[in-house]
Amino acid sequence: MPEQKVGWGAVFKDGLGLYTIMLNLGIGLHAVDVFIVTTVMPSVVRDIGGASYYSWTTMLYMVASIIGAATGSPMKAKFGARRAYCLGSLLFLLGSVSCALSPAMFVLLAARLVQGFGGGLIISLSMALVSELYPERLRKRILGLISSTWGVAALIGPAVGGTFAEYGFWRGAFWINAPIIIGFMAAAWFGLPERSATPPKHGFPWRRMALLSLGVLCVGVASNWHSIAVQAALIAASVLLVWQTLRLDAAGAAKLFPSHPFSPNTTTGSASWVFFLSSMTHTVIGVFLPLALQVLHGVDPLVAGYMTASLAVSWTAASMATAHLHGRAASIAIIAGQVMCVTGLAALAFGMEQVPTYVIPMLNGLVGLGLGCSNLHVTAATMRHARAGEETLTASSIPTIRSLGIAFGAAAAGVIANGAGLTDALLPADVSHAVLTVFGIGVLAPVGALLFALRFTSLLAASPNPARTAPDSAGATH
Repeated sequence: MPEQKVGWGAVFKDGLGLYTIMLNLGIGLHAVDVFIVTTVMPSVVRDIGGASYYSWTTMLYMVASIIGAATGSPMKAKFGARRAYCLGSLLFLLGSVSCALSPAMFVLLAARLVQGFGGGLIISLSMALVSELYPERLRKRILGLISSTWGVAALIGPAVGGTFAEYGFWRGAFWINAPIIIGFMAAAWFGLPERSATPPKHGFPWRRMALLSLGVLCVGVASNWHSIAVQAALIAASVLLVWQTLRLDAAGAAKLFPSHPFSPNTTTGSASWVFFLSSMTHTVIGVFLPLALQVLHGVDPLVAGYMTASLAVSWTAASMATAHLHGRAASIAIIAGQVMCVTGLAALAFGMEQVPTYVIPMLNGLVGLGLGCSNLHVTAATMRHARAGEETLTASSIPTIRSLGIAFGAAAAGVIANGAGLTDALLPADVSHAVLTVFGIGVLAPVGALLFALRFTSLLAASPNPARTAPDSAGATH
C-alpha cells in the first residue's frame, strides 16, 4: 500500500488502535510532566524551601530519564516488552506519588530521580514498539501523532500547573498523574502482546550504565555552577565518559546503542548527529528565550511560557502536515527543515532586541516548523535503514541520543552565558549580552545538523532499499 495513500485513521485500524492510544498516553505523561513542573516550582519552593536546588528538580529528572531511556533495550530483553513497560509505569507512578507527598526538597529530588527513570524507560520502549508493532507505511503517521502529543502537552502543561499553583495546591500537579498512570499500566498489561523475554546471554551492562550515568550527571551538574572553569571541566569529563561508554558498548554484549552510533558514514550515525544537534538547538532556545522575553520585553512569565511553547506547537503542525511525504520529497523536507532552524535561530540572535515582541514567537515557531519537517522523516528513515538485527535497538536509542543533546545543550548554553557576564542580578544589559551570545554561538548547532542532514539524505539516495544482510562491508546503509 503506497505510503501517500495511507490516512491518519489507519493507525487505529487492524488492532492498532489500543497501541496508538497507549503509546501516546505514555509519552504524554512524560511530556505534560516536563511542562507542569517548571510552572509549579516557585510554589514548591515557597512551601518546602530548597531554593538553592531550584533547577535540580529538572536537571535530575533529565539525568534519570536519559539513563532510563538507555536501559530500554536491555530491560526489554530481560523482562519482555509488557513487563518492562509496566515496570517503567510503576516507577513513574511511585515517583509522582512521592513528589506529591514530599515534606522537604531532598525527598522531592529523590522522587524526581525515580520518576525520571520511569519516564525515560517508557519513552525508549515506546519508540521500540513503534518499530515493532507498526508496518513501515504507518510509521510516519504514528510518529506524527506522537509529535502532536508533545504539542498538546506544551499547551496544557503550563495551564494545568498554573491552575494548581494559583489555588495553592502544587501537590495536585503530581497527584493528577496517578489515575492516568494506573489506567495506562492496565492498558499495557492487557493490551501489549505477550512476548517472552529473550534469555540474556550476558549480564546486565552495569559498567557501561555506570559510566554513562556519571557522564550525564557531570554535564547535568555543570549547568548549576557559576565557575566557567568548573563548568568546562565537567563538560570535558562528561564527553570522555560518554565516549568511553560508546567504546565499551561497541565491543560488549547487551548493547545500549546500535553499531557505529555516531559514524557519519552510516545512516544511523549521521541521523544520530542530526538528533543530537537538533536537540541542542531547541534546548538553547528553551532555556534562555523565556528569560529574554521577561527581562528585555517585559512579558509576563506565563505569557512568556506560551510564547516559548510556539516551537513545540509549530513542530507538531509541521510533523502532521508533512507526514504524507516520502522519497525525494521527504529528503527535501529534511533539508528545508534544517535551513528553517538555522534561519530562525539566527534571526533570534540578531533581532532579539530590535524586533517587536510579537515577532519573537514567530521566529521561535519557524525553528519549530523546521524541526517538525526534518525530525519526523529522519526518525522514520533511521528505523527503516537500521542494521539487520538492530531495528529495535536503533529505535529505542533515539530518545537517549536526543536527551544527550538536551543535556549538553543546556550545559554549553550555561557556560556561554556565564562567560558573557550573566549574573544573578539579571540586569537588562547583562541579559541582553548573554542571550545574544548564547543564540549567536548556538546557531552552530543547527548549521551542524544541516550538514549531517545533507550527509544523511545522500546516504539514503545511494541506498534507497535498506540492506538487511548486516555485513559491515555495507556500512553506508547501516
